[in-house]
Amino acid sequence: MHRKNFGRNRVLQPSAAYTPADEQEVLEILDRHSGQSIRAVGRLHSWSEAILGDGVQLDLRRLDNVLLEPDGEDFFATVGAGCQVKRLLKELNRGGATLHSLGLIDVQTIAGAISTGTHGSGRHSMSHYVEEVRIARYDESTGKAFIDEVSAGEPLLAARCSLGSLGIILSVKIRCRAQYHIQEHFTESRRLEDVLAAEESYPLQQFYFIPWRWSYFIQHRREDTGKRSLLAKLYRLYWFGVMDYAMHLKILFLQRVVRSRRMIRFTFRRVVSTFLIRNWKVTDRSSSMLVMKHEAFRHIEIELFVPRDKLADALRFTKEVIEVAGGTESAMSDVNQQRIEDIGMQDALEELQDQYCQHYPICVRRVLPDDTLISMASGGDQDWYAVSFISYAKPARRAGFTLFSRFMARSMSQLFEARPHWGKISPLEASELTSLYPRFDTFRTVCKTFDPQGVFQNEWTTALLEACLLYTSPSPRDS
Repeated sequence: MHRKNFGRNRVLQPSAAYTPADEQEVLEILDRHSGQSIRAVGRLHSWSEAILGDGVQLDLRRLDNVLLEPDGEDFFATVGAGCQVKRLLKELNRGGATLHSLGLIDVQTIAGAISTGTHGSGRHSMSHYVEEVRIARYDESTGKAFIDEVSAGEPLLAARCSLGSLGIILSVKIRCRAQYHIQEHFTESRRLEDVLAAEESYPLQQFYFIPWRWSYFIQHRREDTGKRSLLAKLYRLYWFGVMDYAMHLKILFLQRVVRSRRMIRFTFRRVVSTFLIRNWKVTDRSSSMLVMKHEAFRHIEIELFVPRDKLADALRFTKEVIEVAGGTESAMSDVNQQRIEDIGMQDALEELQDQYCQHYPICVRRVLPDDTLISMASGGDQDWYAVSFISYAKPARRAGFTLFSRFMARSMSQLFEARPHWGKISPLEASELTSLYPRFDTFRTVCKTFDPQGVFQNEWTTALLEACLLYTSPSPRDS
């Protein structure tokens, strides 16, 4: 018995698999397999080792109830762990509500989304808005499974983004808000300063750093109290047909069939911009505007979070690495070359040269600091920016992207305090990862309290929790 994830880079081979119908059945399964390794699984739209487990596997898709309750001008929703975000949005909309924060896709389960710090742009991650988590775990004194309601203190901060390490999440209580509209339009700029300055007027915007063209396509977004635009349906059709499918099919054709770097570079310099309609301002419901059909074609992704004061340097560094990796430059600028030498990665840069051609726009999203222990945007007093690198290469042809993602994660974590997304490619060693989080030791303590025997861990999370004990070098942000 085995299952593969969306990106086909992870294989799950559980010793036993269950799809329980309710919370009581979850407890019965835990009691039946007491002492064995147990992990929950969502929709497998993750590329990291967080989803792995060779023990007992629980698929909670049948735990998908949604209960919406008013709370003054806002709402609370109690959501079954296995409920997909897209179903949750539909149920909330029936009650005139929606989530505060939405990721690019809506196919994940709510438990999987918060466990890895899923985020949108211009707000906190989804984890930040979680008020209570019901977790099935074992009573240390009796050894029997029970349900723990976590709603305060450090346990709640840990449960908001837990990597599945506290127990089996059964349901989540999350703060919601009244449904609202978003106004959106696109522009292009050559200057990052202009892109960031636009955040004052468009706080929900995200932007795309276009490889080989080296300009920014800005998806300006802000809340709008006006009515839904008359052409909103046409805009959605444009997005679906042109952006979600036509542009991606063009990229897929170039990457998987033509496989010409010259054609890829030409396409991004001259052709990709023709897919974009600039300054078409459209207002529509937030849950329609903030998501994409990003899951329509199989891909793999690494996403690195950098603090705002390091974003400009990080993007200049990114451009130069891509040019070296793509074979258009043989060396980096003096400043970045010195940085590479200072961290001892000159050999790694030489190994990367001419090995990978970036063939997808680099998406950049702003995330406000989270009130969590280890979500990627946790801690600090400034905003974080998620910089996303995607490859549409077939699984058998990902060697170049693997080399590129490993280099970017290792170099940018040391140079720009970059944190890899927990749910995406995360090539750093356990000690390197945990050193990026000033409160990881607190997270470890909560995990050991909730799961002293480590039955809810896999090899990767176990290494993370043990690394925190062995590696004590402080994070730069903790000084």
